[in-house]
Amino acid sequence: MRFPIRTIAYIDGFNLYFGSLKGTDYRWLNLEKLVKRICKEQNPKSEVISVKYFTADIKAKLSTRGNNSCIAQQNYLLSLQAHSSNLEIIRGKYNIQPKQYYAHQEPVDFSLKHNVWQAEEKQTDVSIAVHSLCDVIDNECDQVVIFSNDSDLSPALEQIKSRKASIIIGVVAPIRGEGRQPSSDLRKFSDWTRTGIREEELKNSQLPDKVMTRKRTILKPEHW
Repeated sequence: MRFPIRTIAYIDGFNLYFGSLKGTDYRWLNLEKLVKRICKEQNPKSEVISVKYFTADIKAKLSTRGNNSCIAQQNYLLSLQAHSSNLEIIRGKYNIQPKQYYAHQEPVDFSLKHNVWQAEEKQTDVSIAVHSLCDVIDNECDQVVIFSNDSDLSPALEQIKSRKASIIIGVVAPIRGEGRQPSSDLRKFSDWTRTGIREEELKNSQLPDKVMTRKRTILKPEHW
């Protein structure tokens, strides 16, 4: 193994948000700073050369603050790019479709269905799998670190190990709550697994309240 250990991190934005950030005061998160901190703690020889953030533009119709939520998200993404030298944002998309689901009751009443809007993020898992496999095959890194607890990524990790056994695979499962565990499918193919992200790590990995971009100054939204 060469030193330093060239490391690329792949962040499932949806998984990170709902696993570690929703309902906290730490959503104005400097992803590159957080990744470097966690990877250095795991192995001081790790050198993060790239952080790939997989997300999708939210829809105003299903956002609590409507269009203001969309504006805040875009300002956050612009702030990330302006403040992080090695960050790449890879966008998927949200599909919103009307669906029918059974009412939440026991026993299930199969004659009763409710009309609901179903929001589903598309392309993230496939994009993470493709990017990580290509980076390994192209010899871009010595270590891949997956920030997700989605077991759908396990086939990609299995293929990485089968094609290049020397690659180090790390998994950071952004989960909280007593008794919750990292995906056993991901852990099976990883060399190390981290359960959760500590509050102090989130607190100390925030973007400045004021970020200068090439065109304008962005202020952290009050509701963020």
